[in-house]
Amino acid sequence: MTNFYHGIFADQSNAVQKMLTRLKEDSIHKDVDKDFLSRTIQLLEALHAEVTKLLNSGDLAIPPLISSNVVKYNTFAERLQTIELFRFLPIINYGKPEIYFKKKISRIYREINCLQKEPFITTISNSDTYYWALPTYNVIAVPTGEEKNLLNLPDLYHEIGHLIELQYRSEFRRDFLPVLDAFYRDEEQRVVDEQRDPSLLAFYREKRANWNNRWIMEFICDFIATYLVGPAYAYTNLKISTHSSGKDRIYSDFPSHPSDEARMRAILYMLNQLGFQKEGHQINGLWQEFLQHVNNPMPSNYIYIFPQKLIEALGQTVYKACQTVDLRSYPDQISKFNPPISKILNDAWIEALSNFSNYKIYEERRISEIEGLL
Repeated sequence: MTNFYHGIFADQSNAVQKMLTRLKEDSIHKDVDKDFLSRTIQLLEALHAEVTKLLNSGDLAIPPLISSNVVKYNTFAERLQTIELFRFLPIINYGKPEIYFKKKISRIYREINCLQKEPFITTISNSDTYYWALPTYNVIAVPTGEEKNLLNLPDLYHEIGHLIELQYRSEFRRDFLPVLDAFYRDEEQRVVDEQRDPSLLAFYREKRANWNNRWIMEFICDFIATYLVGPAYAYTNLKISTHSSGKDRIYSDFPSHPSDEARMRAILYMLNQLGFQKEGHQINGLWQEFLQHVNNPMPSNYIYIFPQKLIEALGQTVYKACQTVDLRSYPDQISKFNPPISKILNDAWIEALSNFSNYKIYEERRISEIEGLL
């Protein structure tokens, strides 16, 4: 078995070395962010040093250490896979679409007045994973070909929201957390006082944990995206919700994400806060018709999972936090830039809904207009 363990760790070492060799070649695109590239090399070199140290230590030949070394192997493998997926592949696949998105994100950051370091944009995502962000690596991924689309792009602002939320987490949560705790504490007390089903206690604790673990963050990013891109984000969210409706999941919650129905209520609330009452009313009308058509089932006790009271309390907190950190709202972007990218995305949705037969030509023209802004 000793030779086996030496073999698999040597294989890990070789894999790291191959990545390092590739990253140090002249073929790496000159527009790749130098800090991102340098940090990736540092992470790989540190991992290689640890694997090499273990290979040279003699520990792999000591039977009592086998279980510990297996754990180390798995840990090294997870680190290597993370670096490969979220750093190495974005770097070596960097090309014309990434150059386009680099310019676009730079423009968006000026428009929204975000002073953070701009994220590394990669097009390695796919239709299943869609848009995603890895805030710890400052990476945003979009599907291949998204540089030629407009109606999905409002979701880019949600992923930007993840990066903003990470930096200003306290500001975006501080005033809401006591409201969340008080709501579920009161509901748990009602179970006792009104002699309700005791299983509700576990139900409430699970949902409160989900709020704290992921739901707050996802709602915050929806609020931020709506604050930054306005009604277009609501339309994009409705579009995305059609995927859930086919699986009867409009009202379904998951540990990673709140329900689509609750998220739409949050988005509509922020639209009203921004002064888009008319647009919010129109979009809500479409949304209510959509809910009637798909007729997805609502889970029991749904009103205690995503009560409007909590959504509005968090919305108020996020709205104030956006102003505190000096993010430029969609209406303010319109007054300062002619036009901001956010306005082009809103116009695209209006055109797609009102003149869909000519939308293809319209979209191509507006994409060219964005390229001119960059």
